[in-house]
Amino acid sequence: MDILGIGLTGKALTDLEKTIIREVEPYAIVLFGRNIADPKQLCDLIHEVKSIAKRPPMFMIDEEGGRVDRLRHLIPGLPSAEAFGEGHQSVELSSWMGKVIGMALRYFDIEVDLAPVVDIRGAQAPKGLERRTFGADPETVIDLGGAFMRGLHSAGTGACLKHFPGIGIGSADPHYGATVIDISLDALVHRDLLPFARLGNEAGAVMIGHGTYPQIDEPDLPATLSRRIAVDLLREAAGFKGVAMTDDMEMHAVSDYGSYEYISERAVLAGNDVVMFCSHIERVPAIHSFLESKTRSDAAFRARIAEAAERLEKYGQHIDQLRHASKPATSFETVADEARRFVEAFEKSRGSHEAYVSEAERRKDPRGGRTGREEWT
Repeated sequence: MDILGIGLTGKALTDLEKTIIREVEPYAIVLFGRNIADPKQLCDLIHEVKSIAKRPPMFMIDEEGGRVDRLRHLIPGLPSAEAFGEGHQSVELSSWMGKVIGMALRYFDIEVDLAPVVDIRGAQAPKGLERRTFGADPETVIDLGGAFMRGLHSAGTGACLKHFPGIGIGSADPHYGATVIDISLDALVHRDLLPFARLGNEAGAVMIGHGTYPQIDEPDLPATLSRRIAVDLLREAAGFKGVAMTDDMEMHAVSDYGSYEYISERAVLAGNDVVMFCSHIERVPAIHSFLESKTRSDAAFRARIAEAAERLEKYGQHIDQLRHASKPATSFETVADEARRFVEAFEKSRGSHEAYVSEAERRKDPRGGRTGREEWT
C-alpha cells in the first residue's frame, strides 16, 4: 500500500495526474481551493479520480470554517473555531457545524476532513493559527473539538485531529519557516497533549505538525521527523492507536531540512503512516520510486511500511462504518439549506459585539481574494 498523500494542480486532471493516479496509486488526495469551482465540477473531479484508480484514494480536505475554508464559495459564512467561544450554546453549535461540513463532504464523496484543530491557544495565537483554535484551556478544546468531530462522524465523514503535539504557542508560521514551542515535556503532557489523548482514538487519525520542541528533542528537528514525538509521545504518552499523518511536507519548516526523498524517509521512520506532499505533483513519482526501493532493500523500513498499512486498513474500516451508519444528502441544495439554518442560529447565539465583524467578512483578504497562507494552510 502506498503511504503518500498528494495534491492536484487544478480543477481538472492533467495527463500527468492521470498517470500518477494509475501508477503510483497514492493513499490520499488532498483537495484545496484551487481544485473547486462549483458542486458539479467537484463531484465530477472526484468521480473521475476514483473511476481511473485501481485502488481509489481516500479524499481529504482542510475544512475548518473561518479562514481555512475550502468550500467558502459553495457554503459561505461558516465561522472560525475561535468564534464558538464568543456566544451561547457553543458545544451544540460546534457539533452542528461539524454535521454541516460532514454532510457537504459526504455529498462530494470526500471521506476525511483534516479537522478539528485541537491546538490550545496561548496568550496570543501564533501566525497561521489566527482564530483557528477552540480555546486557551484543554477542557474547552476537548469539549468543542470533540463536538465538532462527532458532528462530522454523524454525517458519515471522518476526522483528523491536528497539529500534534500542539503548536498553540508556536513562535511562527510553519508554512514559512521553523516554529519553536519551547516548553517542558511535563507542561506539554499536562496541557497540549490532553485533547489528543482524550479524542485521538475516537477520531482514528492525528496529523503531526512541523513544530520544533527544543526541550524534548533536537532543537531544530521538526516533530514530523522526530521518533520521540511520533512514537514516545503520540503512541505511549497519549495512548494513540490510529493513523498518524504528516502535515504538508512542502512547508518550509520541514522542506528546508533536506530533499523530498530524505524527509519522506525520515518521516516514515519517525512513525508517520501517511506522508503528505501537496503542491508539486511532478515530484511524486520520484518520491514514490525512492520509497518503493527503500522498502525492498531495507527490512526495518519494510516493517515500518507494513505497520502503517495495517493502521490504514483499520482507519478505512472506521470510515466505512461511519458512512454505513448515515445516508448522504440527495442534493447539494439539501446541504446548503442545512448550512443556512446553522449560520442563522450561530449568528443569533453571539449577541451584540462592540466592534462586530461577521465571520464572512473576517475571512476576506482586504486586498481581495484569498491570501497565499489561507490557500496553503
